[in-house]
Parts: sequence; structure tokens; C-alpha cells
Amino acid sequence: MGKLFPPPPDFNLPLAREAAGLVQNAYDQFAQGPNWHIKPGYDLLALLHAKPEGWLARDEMFGFVARNQTSRDVFVTFRGTQSPEDWLSNITFPQVPHPGGWGQVEKGFSHLYDQCSATVNKAVADSGVGQVFVTGHSLGSALATLATADLTLHGKSASMVNFASPRTGDRTFADKFDLAVKVKWRVANTEDIVTTVPLATLVLETMKVDILHSIVALATQMGHKLDFEHVGVPVNFTTHNQSVIGNHDIKTYIDALP
Repeated sequence: MGKLFPPPPDFNLPLAREAAGLVQNAYDQFAQGPNWHIKPGYDLLALLHAKPEGWLARDEMFGFVARNQTSRDVFVTFRGTQSPEDWLSNITFPQVPHPGGWGQVEKGFSHLYDQCSATVNKAVADSGVGQVFVTGHSLGSALATLATADLTLHGKSASMVNFASPRTGDRTFADKFDLAVKVKWRVANTEDIVTTVPLATLVLETMKVDILHSIVALATQMGHKLDFEHVGVPVNFTTHNQSVIGNHDIKTYIDALP
């Protein structure tokens, strides 16, 4: 089992455990379909669904908004990739303007979250008194990042703790996000390849390889800068399970939270 590197002193480990457990419940939601139920101890406030890109895509459940019955804290929760169409959203690297004017974000992530935005904002607005936390894993972490930005732009104080997040937007987006959002944890396994994509940039110091030059030139001509930067404060651990999937699995992240 991997261990967290010494986390920042203000990292809330119980909160991270609670958030990770809810993310696992969001994966159960997709797997169990109509037989799914919210975890005991929580009130279900809203279901989050969206239709990924692709001509075979269908509407999918991506998570939920729930309220802890004891603390009254509200959790906006997203699961990660589960269908081939979800993978298409992961690799739709071209960027689009962020609706809040915060630079550029990955097109596939934006397409999914835009379909959840109204539901997220209404559920949080109607939830009553309580702190708001946004969480997700993998693709769901990118959606959680966009949800946190969205709630912040709508005047709601929202904190984020996500797991195995890919890069979501460009440097302008990251700068705007980090300035506006006070609590923003990004838990990452150093052996998890998903946390390294999309690549920060395809701009190379010296173009010695013709094929790379061609790729960059083509991307530039298409208007795709492919310039990405992580948001938030990293909280790292190292676990190698001898497979890409094993290193990335939400259970690996849960096990790393002692």
C-alpha cells in the first residue's frame, strides 16, 4: 500500500476520505443503474447526467449532489471514465473558451460539464446552510474542477478535493482558478499516468524530429494551442500496482488515505 507524502499541514484527511468514498458511490451509480442508492447517512439532492460526444453516445449518469445528514455539508460528486464515449471526452484535446472568461479548457470536459451546470447550481442553491465540497476521480476530477469554477463564478464558496485529475485548462484558467478558489486539493499517485495528461505543451525547444514538428504545426494551424496546466495544491503518494489501471483505480486512492 502506498503512503501519502507528508501532506500540507492544513490538508483535511477525514474530508478526503469522505470525498473518496462518495466518488466510489458514484462509480456504483453507473454500474448499478436503477438499483443504485445513495450511501447511508446522505440525502440525495440531484442526479448529474450528460451525453458524451460521439454518434453512438447515450445519456449517462456521471454523479450526484448529496448532503451529509450530520454535518449538513454538500458534496458535488463525479465519477470517472466508464464508457468508450467517456474516453472520447478524455482525448478531445482542443480547447474552448471557459464560459466564465477564465481562459481555455479542454473541449471534451467542457462539453460534459456544461450539461450538468444548471443542475449543480440549483441543487447547491437549494441545499440550505452547509459547506460545499466538489470532488471527483479521473475524468470526474476535471468535471469537479469545472464545477468548482462554475460555483465560484456564481458567488458560492466551494472547496475542491479531487483524485487522479488530468489537466483541465490552460495557464490562464489555472491562474484564475487558483486565485479565486481558497481550498483546492489535488490528490495524485506519482505512478498514475492520467495525472500527466493532457501534455502541458507540445512546444519543443529544438525541432529536430520532423514528425513532431508536423504534429505541432498541424495543431497550430487548427487553432489548438494544446497548452495545459494543473490547478490546485498537489497531495502526492506513490503506489505501483504493476498496471496502468491498477495505479489509477479509485480504490488505490482510497487505500492511500490512512
